[in-house]
Formats: sequence, structure tokens, C-alpha cells
Amino acid sequence: MLNAKPRADSGFSLVETVAAMGILALAAIPLMQVTTDAAQNTASLESRLLARTVAENVIVRAMTDRGPLDAGISNGTQTQLNQSFTWSLTIGPADANGLQALEVAVRPEEGTQVLARLSSLSYSPVPLPELEEPSQRTNRDDGS
Repeated sequence: MLNAKPRADSGFSLVETVAAMGILALAAIPLMQVTTDAAQNTASLESRLLARTVAENVIVRAMTDRGPLDAGISNGTQTQLNQSFTWSLTIGPADANGLQALEVAVRPEEGTQVLARLSSLSYSPVPLPELEEPSQRTNRDDGS
């Protein structure tokens, strides 16, 4: 038959239980720190992604304007997913081939750190010189 009397040494003592909980608490502290760091990194990456979207929007808007762009610096703000960003667009002078350098820097509205920077070239066709009318050219060819 089974022994119905409980043994005195069965189960965990209070000291063993407290020691196990202390070890568990010590192991949980670094896990909580890792979780906190991961949440902060996710928020930072989200801000950088939204800033990149702002930079792309600004540079595409500038590149789709007709004609050569005015060289200089322009600033503005834009909101993406309830986060406000300040952008700065720098446009270089057009070279002989009609290329202009564009650079956008995006910062948080209340910050100074650049979250996104995007550079590109914009092409504005150089106007061709006006051609002489055909009647003027034929007169010159005839020697007159």
C-alpha cells in the first residue's frame, strides 16, 4: 500500500523559494533593459524613416518644377504621422549643361540633429540659340 504519511523533507522551504525569486529578479532586470532599448530604437528608426519621406517629398517637388530652379536656400515644415519636421532645401546654381545640385536636410521641429539628408541633381534644359530664318541663310550662301 501507499504510504499516506507526508515526509518532512518534501517540497520547497521558504528560504529556497525566496532565493529562487531573487535569482529570477536578477535575470529579469537585463531583459527589461533590452526591451526598453528595443522600444527606443524602434521610435528612433520610425522618426528617421518619416524624415526620409519628408526629404523625398521636398526634393521631388523641387525637381518637378518647370524651368531652372532659383539657386539658394529655402526652408519649411511638414508633418508625417503627427510628427512635425523642419526641412532645408539648398539649390546650387545651374552649370553650362543645365544641371543643378539639390540637397535636403530634415530635422525634428524642436531639434537640431539632422535625421535625413538627401542629395540629387536636377536637369533643366538649356535654351537653344535661336536659329536664323532659312531665307537669311540662303542669302549668305549665295555670297550676297
